[in-house]
Amino acid sequence: MKKIFILLALLGAYTSSFAFLTQSTWRWRNNDGSQTTATWRANQNTATTYTSIHEVLRLRYEIYNTNSTATQTEDSLQYTTTPTVSNSWVNIGTFTGKAFILASSINTVTQNQATTSQITGNAYTYYPGKMMVTDSVAVGVFIPPSNRTEIEWAIIGTNNTLPGATYYFRHWGATANNLPPGATYASLTTGATLPIKLSGFSVTGEGAKVKLQWSTESEQNNDRFEVERSANGRTWETISTVKGKGTFSSTTNYSAYDNSPLKGTNYYRLQQYDINGKSAFSDVKSLKFGTVKTVVTVSPNPARGIINFKLENESAKSVLAILSDANGKIIYQQTFKDVQANTFNKLNLQQPTAGIYILKLKGDGLSESIKVVVQ
Repeated sequence: MKKIFILLALLGAYTSSFAFLTQSTWRWRNNDGSQTTATWRANQNTATTYTSIHEVLRLRYEIYNTNSTATQTEDSLQYTTTPTVSNSWVNIGTFTGKAFILASSINTVTQNQATTSQITGNAYTYYPGKMMVTDSVAVGVFIPPSNRTEIEWAIIGTNNTLPGATYYFRHWGATANNLPPGATYASLTTGATLPIKLSGFSVTGEGAKVKLQWSTESEQNNDRFEVERSANGRTWETISTVKGKGTFSSTTNYSAYDNSPLKGTNYYRLQQYDINGKSAFSDVKSLKFGTVKTVVTVSPNPARGIINFKLENESAKSVLAILSDANGKIIYQQTFKDVQANTFNKLNLQQPTAGIYILKLKGDGLSESIKVVVQ
């Protein structure tokens, strides 16, 4: 009997050490503004319809803390089509092969931006939450006792999103699967026929160009594709427009070229426009394009008192100049900001002893070395 009592006491202590948060109010919104200005797709706790594959959606969830101590969020957003089947829930991340993934690259909000109270929730004090755009786990929000917060997720559908299906969404982790009375899981219903079924989007180098190829398995009211490129995955420019098929039930293959790819890594995505003006983004693809060798000139060479260098027909935001002796020992280094093409830049050092040296220049997409003779 004594052993049973000890076991029950230990069990009670174990379960009380895990304090869970509670999910409650939720609301769908459009990806057309900041965390305060984006418009709402539906009323609170009301399902929405998802009719354009790859359209970015944002889901704001209220989480509150009824524990006696501050409790940290450590939650994933999950989805399922069968909410009563416990092992059917899938974590939303950035990986392909899922019906929904994180939006990752959008210009309206950024990861970890603090949220303010935007939905009518429980009568608790509000504690700032965060925006979830690239990270699959919402961690680090320590909600005080009797406080509530709002966490907003930016997600998109994929080629694996089923048409004519109802998807349910929930927080899972520090937030347990415990809905308060009257609460429901967030949900949406996809259109019977999603406008674009995109497949096989790829980018490959072809000589001095980059070739982009993609296919659609079917189209509905597809006006056009705009091919966009970025140097950093955040700021985008349109480099080509390809006319769509409108409404078409068979496979269509498309291609476009980037005739002047950037030096280094290029990021590409497709923005597809319906005839009614609505648009949606594809996944992002990247390609590191072969760099062109930069011509470096040192003057005078042989050097007699000063050492200057210039980049011919090339500019750089930052260049690290490293001067080493014949044995590889670094004797001087200096960082130059905003180096302009065809302009000499002076190393601010006293002339080293006579001999042969190597001047190495390093920067974004730049790694060149040149022999310097000092007399």
